[in-house]
Amino acid sequence: MTFSIKFIHTADIHLGSMLNIYDEKLKDNENIFKNAVYEAFERIVDYALEFKIDFLLISGDLYDRDAKSIKANSFFNLQCNRLLKANINVYIIAGNHDPFVGKREIFKLPDNVFVCDSEQCSEFQIKDKSLNIIARVYGNSYRGKADSRKLYNSYNPPEDSVFNIAMLHTELNPNNFNYVPCTLENLKAKEKISYWALGHIHKCKILNRSKPIIAYSGIPQGRDIGEEGVGGCLLVEVDEANKTFIKFLPTASIAWEKVYININENSNAEPKNLTELIELIEHKAQNILYKIEDIPCELSSESDLNNCLKGYAVRWIIEGRGHIKTIFEEGEDNLEEIIKESLNSKLMNYSPVIYTDSIDVRIEKEMPNIEEFRNSNNIIKEIEELCDEISKDGSLKEEISATFGQVWEKNYDLENTNDLKMQLDEESFKEILRKARELIIYRLMEES
Repeated sequence: MTFSIKFIHTADIHLGSMLNIYDEKLKDNENIFKNAVYEAFERIVDYALEFKIDFLLISGDLYDRDAKSIKANSFFNLQCNRLLKANINVYIIAGNHDPFVGKREIFKLPDNVFVCDSEQCSEFQIKDKSLNIIARVYGNSYRGKADSRKLYNSYNPPEDSVFNIAMLHTELNPNNFNYVPCTLENLKAKEKISYWALGHIHKCKILNRSKPIIAYSGIPQGRDIGEEGVGGCLLVEVDEANKTFIKFLPTASIAWEKVYININENSNAEPKNLTELIELIEHKAQNILYKIEDIPCELSSESDLNNCLKGYAVRWIIEGRGHIKTIFEEGEDNLEEIIKESLNSKLMNYSPVIYTDSIDVRIEKEMPNIEEFRNSNNIIKEIEELCDEISKDGSLKEEISATFGQVWEKNYDLENTNDLKMQLDEESFKEILRKARELIIYRLMEES
């Protein structure tokens, strides 16, 4: 098939940042984690050259913070010079993390790099060899670390058959005035736009598959456990009839994973002590090595998602019910840290490496005859029914979470959390509810 336009859409690269892993014992594997963000962008440039794209779009947060890293700026220029030699232009909008882009560069930007204006919408024309306009790129950069303007209103292409691309860094939340408030319907209503290249959300999403296509490319390299899976970018190909084909290109060296382990999975091999628990986790780690990573959004890919992976950063979530719970309750040492060190001493020698970032122990107390007690006690049934209702009813969740006190931060801004408070997300709420349920049932059993 012949394509008239071919480009890569990426965003939220965050050059100058590193993975949120602070472990002095990484030793030989330190560079794998330290360089992961840079390697992700280098892979994007590799793909651009391999697929001979026409241009590269970066929809905000190229850099991580206002205090620019000399290393990051030098690295970016080096990679863009590779694209310059292949006549590939780079179009950038500044996001909330890097509103300074193009305003106070440490090094002169290469001639193929174009940064959108922060005061008005910029327009760039893409022409074929006959100098016919085949595409336009529109973009408006952030003025500062927050921007409350409805920037999408200024993206107004003329009436013609040209493929129009709009770059926007937004949360798609009409009530958050920090990150360009708008809705999905606002963008759909811009009928002259063919493709919305969005940034800010760190997860790959295709929100609208018909014109206008609306897509988040996601973060190329996740930096903490909240950014699970293999990060990448989007290869977008447009045929002569302006039909669009999107493929996912993996770029991450490190994949963050949450792995759930139930100690009751095999009743004949339930761990009775830390040694057996560590052996169980090590056994489960083998599954990670043979895991085939999923391509997001049911997209196809031109590359094996596992090929670029050098390692995994894992949070082990240990669930179930058993006597081993008492070991964690009575132990004076930080047992989770002991387990972590033991796992890393072995699993970090695997290829790809498996780094244990954290251990989340959710094991419940052993309760003999709990099923018999549950069936004969109406109070237990009511408690479990109530917990199920709470987990599904938004208004009940709000009512209960309001009683948690000021130490918890609700409806918080992911980009601006309060370090003095704990963030109450969906997973935290479920864990609090689970522990409360366990405690009530245990006390009732003790009293009976």
